[in-house]
Amino acid sequence: MPFRDTTLYAFDKKTVDTLREVGGVYGLACPQVGRANWYTILYVGKTGNFRERLQYWLNNPPVAGITHFFAEVITNVAERTTHEANLIAEFKPVGNTVLK
Repeated sequence: MPFRDTTLYAFDKKTVDTLREVGGVYGLACPQVGRANWYTILYVGKTGNFRERLQYWLNNPPVAGITHFFAEVITNVAERTTHEANLIAEFKPVGNTVLK
């Protein structure tokens, strides 16, 4: 099951600093070469605080090339964990493979 919220955000300090301090699942991405408006998911994660976690990744990226991100608010921790696992299985992001 892909991201339910398909809103695309710029992965930069200005955008990340405006994020709500709520929990959910996120995908860090980059544009696909030669395919306008298509993105490759480089890393999938879950957090209890979007702003805090994505500020961390801005300074310590899990993989090179991140330019955008997707984010879904999911307040239930168990649902967050399940959805993160499903997204990793679907997208097989290189950043999750590198970190394991």
